[in-house]
Amino acid sequence: MSSEIVHLQLEATDSVVTARQRFSGLRGRRVLLIWSPDVRLLTRKLDLVLIQRDAYRRAIQLALVAQDKRIIAQAAELNISCFPSVEASETARWNRGRQKRFLPRYHKPSADLLPEDLALIAARLENRQRHSPWRSAIERSLVLILLIAVIGAALYIVLPSAVVDITLAREDVIAVVDIVADRKANAVNLERGIIPARSLMQTIETTATIPASGTFWLDSVSAAGVATFTNLSGARVIIPAKTILGTSAGEPILFETIADILVPAGVGRSVDATVEAREGYRGNIGNVGAGMINTVFGALSERVSVINLAPVAGGGVRSVKVVAAEDQARLLESVRIQLQSLAFEQMRSTLSDSQVMIIESIRIEEERKEWTRFSADIGTMTSELSLTMRAVVSAIAIDDRYGRQVALGRLRAMLPAGKDILAGSEDYSRGPFALGPVDGQVRFTATAGASAVAGLDAAALRATLAGISVNDAKSLLLARPEISAADPPVLTLYPKGLERMPTLPIRIELRLNQQA
Repeated sequence: MSSEIVHLQLEATDSVVTARQRFSGLRGRRVLLIWSPDVRLLTRKLDLVLIQRDAYRRAIQLALVAQDKRIIAQAAELNISCFPSVEASETARWNRGRQKRFLPRYHKPSADLLPEDLALIAARLENRQRHSPWRSAIERSLVLILLIAVIGAALYIVLPSAVVDITLAREDVIAVVDIVADRKANAVNLERGIIPARSLMQTIETTATIPASGTFWLDSVSAAGVATFTNLSGARVIIPAKTILGTSAGEPILFETIADILVPAGVGRSVDATVEAREGYRGNIGNVGAGMINTVFGALSERVSVINLAPVAGGGVRSVKVVAAEDQARLLESVRIQLQSLAFEQMRSTLSDSQVMIIESIRIEEERKEWTRFSADIGTMTSELSLTMRAVVSAIAIDDRYGRQVALGRLRAMLPAGKDILAGSEDYSRGPFALGPVDGQVRFTATAGASAVAGLDAAALRATLAGISVNDAKSLLLARPEISAADPPVLTLYPKGLERMPTLPIRIELRLNQQA
C-alpha cells in the first residue's frame, strides 16, 4: 500500500454515492476524508459504514479529519482514525478499521444504498426468518432460567446480613505519677516525668488606704458651768475673778470664777456667773452634777453662798490620730497581697482552657523604693494612711494536657501484653501543687486510670464467621479470650430464621459494647 496520503475535501453537496465514486482510481491508497461543519455527510453512522465498506473493497485505508463529537464517536466504534487536523494525520498511526460492519437492526434503507448493499441486508433478513420458532422459544426460556438462577444466587449471597453484639473483656489499670513542672524544660519527658512550665510576668500598680492607729494626746479641757451666788449681807459684794469654789462631798473638786462678779446689795439677792474647773482638775473630773458646787473658799464665804443649779460639763482629754510605724508595715503587707491578687486575675486571662496557674508560685519579683509612695510619714497627724505601689509579679503556669500525657503514657506502659486502652474509658486527676527545691519548679501527683481490653481484628473475625452455622459462630465467639464471658455475644440475622451466617464478610456487622 502506498504511503502517500490522498486528501479528499468533502463538499456540502456530497452524498454517500458521490463520495464512493471519488474512491475510483484510488485502490490501495491511503485516503483522508476532510469534513467541515457545512457537510451533512457522515453525520449518520450508516453513511460512515457504507463508505468504510466501499473503501475496504478497494483496499483503501481510510481516515477522517473532523471536530464533530458524533462523527468522532462513530469513527471510534468502527475503529477508523479521526484526527483534529490534516497535520495530525501525517504524523499519527492510522487504524485498520473493522472488517465486520453492522447496520442498525431496524434501520430504514436509504436511497444512497447500492444494489450490493441491499442484497447483503436482504440475505441477513432471510437468515433470520429461517430460524425455527420453537428454537427461539427454547433459547429464550433457557436465558430466562439462567437469569433467574443468577439473580437467586446473587440474592442468596448479597441479601442476608448479621449483626454481632460483642462485649470485650475489661481490666482496670491505674497509674500514679510524680510530675515535675520546670520552667527550663522545653519538651515533655515521659520517662522522668518532667513537663514544661510557663513563666508569667506582670507589672501591677494599686492604691490602698487604712485608718491611722497612732494617738497624740493634746491638753485636757476644763469643765465649765453656771453657778448662782446669793448675798448673805445687806451690802453689795464684789467677787473677784479666780475666786475658789468647790464641792463638799469627799475630796473637794475645785472651780474658780473666770471674771469679777457683782452681787447686788440686799440679803437674798443673787446673780449667775460662769465658773470652770481649776488647773489640776481639768478633764472628766470636773464634770459634776447639779448642786455639787456649794462652797466658797476664803473671806467671802460669810458674805455669799454658791450653788450650781445645772450640771457642769465639757471636761475631758483631747487627742488626734497620727501615723504609727506599724501602720506603714501593715499597709505595705496588705498592698503586696492586693498586687499578687490583681496580677493573678490578669495573668489568668491570658491562659487557655487547658492551662492552670499555680497559686503557690505567685510572688513579687521586683519592687523599687520609687515605686512605693506613702501619703504620710510616721508621726504625721492624720486619720488615714494611703499607699500607692507598683511591683513586678511572677507566677508559674502548666498545661494540664502535658500532665495527662505523662500519666497516660505511664498507664500504657503498664498495660498487659496484647491489650489496649478502651476508647473513652480514660480518667485523669491531679493532686495539689508544691514548690520544688529548685527555683522555677513545681511538683504534683497525677493519677490516670482506664479500662484495658484485648485487641480485636474485626476484618479477620468477620471472615472467620462468614458462611458458618449460627451455633458454630456462637461457639467460636465464646472461645475467644478477648470477648467477655460474663456478657455472651448476641447474634441477630436478617432475614430472620436463617441458620447460617452471611456468605459475604462485609454483610456481617460487629458492634462493640463499651459498657462494663
